[in-house]
Amino acid sequence: MYILDENIAQEERKKLRLFKIPFRQIGVEIGQKGMQDVNHILPLLHSLKEVTFFTRDSDFEKLNWNH
Repeated sequence: MYILDENIAQEERKKLRLFKIPFRQIGVEIGQKGMQDVNHILPLLHSLKEVTFFTRDSDFEKLNWNH
């Protein structure tokens, strides 16, 4: 499953829908708007199976957060 952070633009979501790529977006279909990365999004991602998370936040590049 693909999970998009709430900072992913609407144009990008439209492209995914056009190609019928299933996804959920933080604050829309999953989680809540304004969720903090470390405190809320990481535990949410850990609770899901086989997810790929897309974000524009540079702090998700930290090596110890990647799996």
